[in-house]
Amino acid sequence: MPPRDPRYRPFRVGLWVLYLAVIAFALAVVMTSIVRHLRGPHRAAATGALPTRAALRVCVADLAALQREQNERAWRLGGEIGEEDAIARWEDWSREWEQRVDDLSDRCRLDASDPDPQGFGGRQELARARDEVLALHRAYRAQVNRFGQEGADLARAAARSLDVAREAAARTAEGR
Repeated sequence: MPPRDPRYRPFRVGLWVLYLAVIAFALAVVMTSIVRHLRGPHRAAATGALPTRAALRVCVADLAALQREQNERAWRLGGEIGEEDAIARWEDWSREWEQRVDDLSDRCRLDASDPDPQGFGGRQELARARDEVLALHRAYRAQVNRFGQEGADLARAAARSLDVAREAAARTAEGR
C-alpha cells in the first residue's frame, strides 16, 4: 500500500472528526429518547388550592375504586384471553385507566410540593398509595405484554379447539 500523502492529512483528520461527531450526536439522540421514554410523560406542577379534608376523603375513595377496577379487570382478562382482541382491549382500557389516575392526581394535587397550610395531612400518604397502585398496574401490564408475546397463540388455539369440539358435540346431539 503506498504511503499517504501528507498534504491531505488535515482533511483526513477533519473527516474523522466529522464522522465521530455524527456518531456521537446519533448516540446522544438515541439515549435521550430512551431516557425520556423510561421516565414517562411529564407532569406539570400542581396549581390551585389544596384539597380540604372532605376532598381528600373523596380522593381516597376514588383511588380505592380505581384499584378495585384494576384488579377486577385483570381477573376478567383471564377469562377473555382466548379471544382474538383481548390484549388490545386490555391495552385500550389500561391507557384510559392511567389517564383517570393522572386526573385524580391533578384534582387532588398529589404532586404539589408546597406544604399543607391547613394542616390536614394525608396528601403525601395518598400520593404514596397512588404510586403503589401504579406500580401494581405496571406489573399487570408487564405480565399481559409478556403473555401476549409468548402465550397468546396457545390461548387462541385452545379456544378454537374448544369451539370445534362444541360444534362437533352439538352435531352429534342433533344427529341422534
